[in-house]
Amino acid sequence: MVEDKIMLALKDIAKTKEEIRDIKKDMRAQEKVDNEQYTQLKTSLKELKAQIKDMEEDWKEDLKKDDYYNKLREMLQNKEEDFAKISGELFTAVSSLPAKPVIMKMDTEEGPVNIQIQPEMKVYVNGKEEKKRA
Repeated sequence: MVEDKIMLALKDIAKTKEEIRDIKKDMRAQEKVDNEQYTQLKTSLKELKAQIKDMEEDWKEDLKKDDYYNKLREMLQNKEEDFAKISGELFTAVSSLPAKPVIMKMDTEEGPVNIQIQPEMKVYVNGKEEKKRA
């Protein structure tokens, strides 16, 4: 008796799912824009995006020839290397701390900073985790 009710409910579910799929299919067909102007606009948009991408690529290639831009790129790379070195030093120092939470306060040019160090080698500066950089 219960098995029959279960089988009947499962059949009803399968039938209802199929009806839902058919209704959604019909809705998608109705929602599809089938208009000449829409097609032209969509094609124009695609062509404009391609033109913009080409222009950006050309601009970047021109920038690579610029001495000042290349100096900036080199400075950025050097600073990122410095940052990674300093970050490594920070985490080396943190690893020498005892395995218990540490809370520190520090004054900087921007104002006071709260520092929290968790035993699992996580450092939080003003509540935001400081990631170790390689």
